[in-house]
Amino acid sequence: MKAKLTYLILISVSLYIVMSSCESSVRRLQRARVLYEEGVRLRSQRFSEEATQCFLEALSLIDDADMAEKPYNNASLQLRANVKDNLGAMYNKHQMYEDALKMHLSAVDDYKLVHDSVGLMTAWRNSGRAAKSLGWFAQTKQYYDNAFQIATLLNNNAMINDLYLEIGRDYYMEIEDYPQAIDFVSKAIDGGLHGNDLDVANMTLGILYYYIDENDKAKPYLEKALQSERAGVRMSVYQTLYGIALNEENLEMAMDYEQLFLENMALAEKEHNNENIQRIKSESELKSQKTQLETMHRTKSLRLYLIIAVTLAGSLTILLVVRKKMTDSKIKSLEKELQMRDKVMLSSRVFVTAKKLGEHLTADALNFDLSDADWDDFISMTDLVYDGFSKRLLARFPKLTRNDVRICCLAKNGFSNQVISILLETQLESYYKRKMRIKQTKMELAEDARTFEEIINTI
Repeated sequence: MKAKLTYLILISVSLYIVMSSCESSVRRLQRARVLYEEGVRLRSQRFSEEATQCFLEALSLIDDADMAEKPYNNASLQLRANVKDNLGAMYNKHQMYEDALKMHLSAVDDYKLVHDSVGLMTAWRNSGRAAKSLGWFAQTKQYYDNAFQIATLLNNNAMINDLYLEIGRDYYMEIEDYPQAIDFVSKAIDGGLHGNDLDVANMTLGILYYYIDENDKAKPYLEKALQSERAGVRMSVYQTLYGIALNEENLEMAMDYEQLFLENMALAEKEHNNENIQRIKSESELKSQKTQLETMHRTKSLRLYLIIAVTLAGSLTILLVVRKKMTDSKIKSLEKELQMRDKVMLSSRVFVTAKKLGEHLTADALNFDLSDADWDDFISMTDLVYDGFSKRLLARFPKLTRNDVRICCLAKNGFSNQVISILLETQLESYYKRKMRIKQTKMELAEDARTFEEIINTI
């Protein structure tokens, strides 16, 4: 009798533990779903940092629930895939491109397990966007093609049009296959784009025709793109129209476009600065939240967590004190170094011109004329300040041309992309392409994840 009673107690306890575990797992998944839906709502309202926090918390809850109920069921896999794809989009928005790509590809794997064709199509498209941001164009085309194949099978015309635009702009335009880019963007417009997508498509098609010297075809699309509410789109359009007017020797029209370009560039710069401030704030909060969630996931013991927190707080206090002293010393040293650099570089006409363009972009500042001798003097001054920079640069990358060295010296002196493109009398987008060609072809650093400027600053 005693043995039977003990046996019944053990069974009851076991059943209670199993039921408690299941109930806890169900509650975690329910909470994760609520967080995911809240994240989607916040994302639609452009509260990206709050949305990211919801997605991270939801993913942590899903992983905890899945650990308790292996093998995973379709509902949790579907939810996890949706969370990962949205989280990847947030990472991409905050320029965490490698993290974004990993998250989208992980979502692809989950969508395959639950046979969700629509989710799989979207995740492949998002993977293409992240790969493009990384400059990995072969992967960009592969991921977009995967999405396009599914969109065709599903007869999803809206996605097909989006992909026509993105493949034309993000792949063919980037590899300078302009006829193919024109074909794809034209198909996107003919398919019925609207809103901002249509403005971007018209702008892109106008620029593409300008690139192949078909200005008469470029103008109608550029005029349509001017209806955009985004200053950045209008700025690019006016820059292209300015180039067309110069090619046609219509100086009066070119001056009008130049003024409109400057006005919209100021608006775009203001928008960009606001986005940068928000991005820095969001990225900091995002990394902090991600670290906290990872720590909570690894640390099941509250006592251990408190010990780590106290230790980190103490270490951080010491680090901040030491770092402040080091920073103060470095700031003083840097200020002296910058003063010395300016004293030397201000004797260079190129440096003075670039500095004026960076401080006050006016029509008067744009009226400059730099000779080869001015450029040679600028490179010599850069060598003097940066310990023979151009010689070390050419020793490491002998394929660089004289004009390439000028670009590298401008970047070494910290001038912005906009200022450099104006000094070189080229479009901003063309300058981006030129930087990429220098890095990939002349420097042979196509696989290097660092930016062009980061590479220059290490030399």
